[in-house]
Formats: sequence, structure tokens, C-alpha cells
Amino acid sequence: MILKELTFRNLTFKLAQGDITRFPAEAIVNAANKYLEHGGGVALAIAKAAAGDPYEYIKISKEAMREQIGRNYIEHGEVVVTPALNMERSGIKYVIHTVGPYCGGKWNGSLKEKLRKALIGPLRKAEELNISSIAFPAISAGIYGCPLEEVVKTFIEVVEEFSREAESVKEVYLVLYSRADYERALKVLE
Repeated sequence: MILKELTFRNLTFKLAQGDITRFPAEAIVNAANKYLEHGGGVALAIAKAAAGDPYEYIKISKEAMREQIGRNYIEHGEVVVTPALNMERSGIKYVIHTVGPYCGGKWNGSLKEKLRKALIGPLRKAEELNISSIAFPAISAGIYGCPLEEVVKTFIEVVEEFSREAESVKEVYLVLYSRADYERALKVLE
């Protein structure tokens, strides 16, 4: 369900409520830990939706990380791309894994910069993959404890900046699972 849209140049940002594992975007972003272990939150939901067995998807993710990054962890701003597998039924082609900052309820300029890197990386990868739509969860706002309002504000800033370089990417979604989080995010945009 989409209720709020903002347009920046040729790119449209849309705030949506729903299940990102069934969201009809060409790519979805996973809020991963640096080792791509998909142990909880949206990462576990994506792993289950993609492969049924989350351990199978962890194995696929770690192999992709070694191939694409050349080591067993990713830093803020780096991304790993894996196939959507079972989620292809919803029109999803790729999962782009990114790692956001751990906030533990705090917020400062350093954490914001790490979040910016975690957001711009998947956007640039989507452009490189020549896809037109990408959906993000609220990176770091869940179990990583960053304030949702600050995550939403930072997300909008990054999308607006990215719109200056975007060519193939036309739609960027922020997909929030709970109605309460959706309502909080909506207040930030009003």
C-alpha cells in the first residue's frame, strides 16, 4: 500500500506499508550484518522468503560476498547482490545486501554518515544493474536501534542527491512492515 510520493527530477520516492519480501520492485535491499548471517529481522525474513531454508540463503550470500568483495565481510557502503530465488514470483530479481550502522538508540553525525553509505551503495548498484525500481526497509531502524525518524530523513536526503545521477532507476520505495512505523515515517514527510 503506497500513500505518499515525492518526486525528485526523474525519480519518484514512495513510502509504502507492506512485506518487502513480496514487494513488486526489481530489487529489494536487505539490512544485513557485515557477515551476511541473516539471523533476525528483515534479513531473516528475506532469507526464508528467498530460499525457504535461511541457512541455504546464508550459504549463497557468503559465496556471493567472497566472489564480489573478495573477503568474508562487507563495510558500510559496500554491497553484495544475490538472486531473489522464490521471491521472483513477486517480480523481484535481485537482493542487494547492505550493512547499516548499529545505533543502540543513539544518533550522531558519524552514524548518519555510515547510514548514508549504506543507502547510496544499493542505489548505485541498482543503476549499474540497469533496473528501474528498488525497495528498501528502514535500514538500521529495527534491531540496530537507530531512530526511525532520523533514518527516514537521511533516506530522503540520499534519494534526492542520488536523483542527480540516476538514469535507469525511476522508483525508490521505503517499505515499512508495521502500520505504526508507517504512520511515524509519514509524519516525517509531512
